[in-house]
Amino acid sequence: MTDQTTTSIEAGHETTDADAGPLLKIAFAMAALVIVSFVGMVVMFKVLAYYQPMLQGVPHALNSTRVETLSEPLLETDAPRQRLALRAQEDEKLNGYSLDAETGVAQIPIKRAIDLIAERGLPVKTGSGAAGQ
Repeated sequence: MTDQTTTSIEAGHETTDADAGPLLKIAFAMAALVIVSFVGMVVMFKVLAYYQPMLQGVPHALNSTRVETLSEPLLETDAPRQRLALRAQEDEKLNGYSLDAETGVAQIPIKRAIDLIAERGLPVKTGSGAAGQ
């Protein structure tokens, strides 16, 4: 045994630091690998973008009926204001009264519906599909 390892054994831990040379070589190798990977991906995407139109076959006959084109991109220009407007619409629908004349469906506020269910109870299903028969 060398004097250095005997000292480390007696101390119960390493008494010297790791060599900086191999650590720096690994760090430079990793940095080079990251840079080469990045450059390789950029080159690959450029090549694929160039060759993609050449590799596409004849479009399917229903392609023109399936593809919907938008005249412009749909962007959120003021997300907080749009969220507040949506919240106001939801609150109006959940807390207001409305009547759909075509279907004959009436909407009442949630609190009123809860009170009515607590007062009257849930409707009981009768007939051949009722539970317990």
